[in-house]
Amino acid sequence: MSNAANVREVRLKPEYAAEYPGIEAGRWMPVPEVAQKLVERTHARRRLSLYTRTFDPTHFEFRGGPVTRRGPAARTRSTDVR
Repeated sequence: MSNAANVREVRLKPEYAAEYPGIEAGRWMPVPEVAQKLVERTHARRRLSLYTRTFDPTHFEFRGGPVTRRGPAARTRSTDVR
């Protein structure tokens, strides 16, 4: 398996592009790159007293990365079902 197959990628669905300025819709990008942009977006919104979840995963498509899935114990949000 090539190293490229181990890289997790994400693509913003075009219908949600307006909600995520600075993230190009329809283009596959490495997850760490998009995650950094989402964290920066969240911090900027919080400075404006706008408190929202970092992102809605249904607004994105994912591919690649390791085959193994993380278990429920890996969930970190207090609202996650364990």
